[in-house]
Amino acid sequence: MSIQEEVREFFRGLYYEIVEDEKAQVILLDGEPIASACIEHGSHDVFDLSCPHVRDLLKKIGYF
Repeated sequence: MSIQEEVREFFRGLYYEIVEDEKAQVILLDGEPIASACIEHGSHDVFDLSCPHVRDLLKKIGYF
């Protein structure tokens, strides 16, 4: 399975989008992550990118 198949664009609006994989979900505002959640820790604080599941998802979409 390729990386593109693992990441799903859940929603795309005019200014923000929601992307997810099997372990995390991230809300991006103008391409910058502002909120996230994962299966292990639940919802994270705003702008908290320290979770390994969230960081892996951001790497998959090319943020890092």
